[in-house]
Amino acid sequence: MTGDRTISSMRASRRALVGAAGVALAGRVGPRARAQAVAEWRDMTVGSGPAERWDHTLFADDEGRRLVVFGGRGADFAALGDTWIYGFADRAWSQVESPGPDPRFGHAVAVDPTGRRMLVFGGQSADLFFNDTWALDFESLEWTKLSDGAAAAPSPRYGLAAVLDDRRRVLISHGFTFDDRFDDTWAFDLDAKAWSDVSPNDGVARPLNRCLHEQVWDPASKTMLLYGGCSSGFGPCPQGDLWRFDPGARSWTELTPAAGPSARTNPALVHDRAGERVLLVGGATGPGFLADVWAGVDADGAFTWTPLEPDGDAPAGRASHDAVMHRGDVYLFGGTGDAGALGDLWKLSLG
Repeated sequence: MTGDRTISSMRASRRALVGAAGVALAGRVGPRARAQAVAEWRDMTVGSGPAERWDHTLFADDEGRRLVVFGGRGADFAALGDTWIYGFADRAWSQVESPGPDPRFGHAVAVDPTGRRMLVFGGQSADLFFNDTWALDFESLEWTKLSDGAAAAPSPRYGLAAVLDDRRRVLISHGFTFDDRFDDTWAFDLDAKAWSDVSPNDGVARPLNRCLHEQVWDPASKTMLLYGGCSSGFGPCPQGDLWRFDPGARSWTELTPAAGPSARTNPALVHDRAGERVLLVGGATGPGFLADVWAGVDADGAFTWTPLEPDGDAPAGRASHDAVMHRGDVYLFGGTGDAGALGDLWKLSLG
């Protein structure tokens, strides 16, 4: 979902996932998934729509059958503050006209399906970092500020991600400013409209300070997964480690397997409930931009990554894009690659 100044200078050779014969999706398979499902890419780009961008956010309004894009930065690196809706009924984009958050990029987003709204925290615009919290109502398409960050709240930051836990709290973790990278974890209670620090106690293991990572909520284990990112000043950049956060115990556990995706920043990570797995798409590595797809399964006490080889023409390699699950398929929008900012929309059908 986020980018760093290091990403903007990357112009390594383009890497794209080459379409290949479909393979069985490995790992634990849920009751609604087919044992021999074959994935396939499809370009869904239509005419007029959001300008090319990266470091934006993409989420789905499942009930309304539409996708939502907010913010990011454009081809000129300037922060964007526009909101766009892609409707599956007419396969067209439309812009939301109601005023909302200040333009920003590298912010964190979670969706509250019960309240039918999208929740936004933090982000950056030029030299300004934010720690305010906003909600976009899916019915009225109006923005409301839930917190200005003046009371107890995470410090302003960008390059982070968010999830909604089973207690209807928005969880954010880590992030970046020009002064530091963070390793703290916070929860925003949607009923109380208040933040609380849920970081482990000092001296207890936690992921190294970082930004440009991804997070996803695992409803089966009621925990949050954190993958990758950049720990410049503290450790590797890019990172390829995987961690699990238990919000009830306020504890982190490292799950990194011996084999898996190459270390990267700014990938997209989604949870596939039907397949009881997480899916990782693309990101930036030392050599360049990727568009590879990996499936991750946590079973029998160990986490396993398996590469997927979807059929069809694949998107160009990219980072700082975003992806979301909608009715069993993955949708991907935008990002930055060898050609600069992107504005294409892709569907990864999972069979």
